Amino acid sequence: MDVPTTTAVPAGRETVEAVLADPSLIRPVFQPIVDLRRSAVQGYEMLARFANDPSGTPPRWLAAAERHGLANALEATLVAAGLHAREHLPRGTYLSINVSPGAIVSSEVRAVLDAAPGGLEQIVIEVTEQNAVGDYDELATVLDRARAAGAHIAVDDAGAGYASLQHVLRLRPEYVKLDRGLITDAHADPAKLAIIEAVGLFAGRLGAELVAPGIERRAEQEMLAGLAVPLGQGFLFGRPGPSLVRDVPIAGMRAVKGDLAGLLDGPIAPTLDAGLLAAGAEPAAGARGQVVVVLDRDARPIGLLVPEGGGWAHRERPLSASVEEPAIAVARRALARPAATRLDPVCACLPDGRFAGLVAVERLLGGHTGPSDASFLLPAGV
Repeated sequence: MDVPTTTAVPAGRETVEAVLADPSLIRPVFQPIVDLRRSAVQGYEMLARFANDPSGTPPRWLAAAERHGLANALEATLVAAGLHAREHLPRGTYLSINVSPGAIVSSEVRAVLDAAPGGLEQIVIEVTEQNAVGDYDELATVLDRARAAGAHIAVDDAGAGYASLQHVLRLRPEYVKLDRGLITDAHADPAKLAIIEAVGLFAGRLGAELVAPGIERRAEQEMLAGLAVPLGQGFLFGRPGPSLVRDVPIAGMRAVKGDLAGLLDGPIAPTLDAGLLAAGAEPAAGARGQVVVVLDRDARPIGLLVPEGGGWAHRERPLSASVEEPAIAVARRALARPAATRLDPVCACLPDGRFAGLVAVERLLGGHTGPSDASFLLPAGV
């Protein structure tokens, strides 16, 4: 389970019971899972934060719930939150929800899965390693029932030991997630590379796709792509956040001299799902002072939130351009806009229209060798 650790005091029975009584206290966050070769978001892992314990993480809460006999009830509530979030998934992506083996076979979780409206399409049940499996036959039966409803299965921490490989062998998942410890500095460790290759071969023989979590360095991403690991996630591609429409990583995109992709080397722009904005949501606190890109369900830019007077000015239909378009042509279009929006950044998009990043007008103008006032770029009459 790819979550940060914390040293805060463990949640008590009262805080767990408060969440069970009011599931709106759960604050789902999502981390993108990326195709390492095509640099496209394929899915998201749902993690959770809690409004009545902002520093708390699922492992700490589940440990507290276990002590008070509430673990299955809490996991069922988290699964229900994930199924609700599925409504906001971009088309063609999936949502991975962590569930322990014991909870999967419990009546609480089974009831939530069975009652899912429209079945379990676009859902991946990620079987965690936090508890030993008591009865593989029972677990496999429940998972097969979930598959029949449209779900796929993932097993995490593969390569950590014999038990994790037993998980894969007995459950035959569609996704196998590597142990995070294998990824860190793997590009400089031949032993780790050998294990990744071996697990990849094992997963491939079973028809499963390998997922590499915890990717934080470009060298790790390049190494894993070179080993034909298809999917990955980690801080390199995006930290967990509240929106299910996220920045599309451009790792691996080949910039051609003079095109817009060559200017995408700055920090990742904050984004906000259009549905959340319509529901009254505001950008994350960390986005204060930055331009926020509003994305539709297909991750296409449809608006900008520009800092203004301590709040936000909403710009509809921002200027978008393909990453393959010459930067000089984009600059001309940018400067042809009305004066009020002429200096707004340009939304660079992948060829299919999905958002790739923001390019400031200053960057566009800095990419040519013409006059410093750039007046020659303006069309006649502007």
